[in-house]
Amino acid sequence: METLIKGTLFLIIGLTVRVFPNVLAGYSSLSQRERENAEKNGLQFYGFLLFSLMGVVTIIGYPVSIWLEKPELSSGILVIVTIVGIVVAVVGGNVLINNRIR
Repeated sequence: METLIKGTLFLIIGLTVRVFPNVLAGYSSLSQRERENAEKNGLQFYGFLLFSLMGVVTIIGYPVSIWLEKPELSSGILVIVTIVGIVVAVVGGNVLINNRIR
């Protein structure tokens, strides 16, 4: 059941990032030029999409683990989704901030 709550939390964070990008770590400390680059490259949408996808995968993982009759699998899915999400967020966020659209 805690997996569903954490998956819902990921979805809420995704919607919050879409509306308020300042909740992203380090966003408010960006220079004006870097912030404009991030906005043009779609950092808000990227954060929204990433957290929403993390939430959906986590929520879908819960009934799948019950269907497979391995309830401990849902906590493993949560850990894997979180670790992969962190790596993708850091790498993708840096690319979106530092790339310039011509």
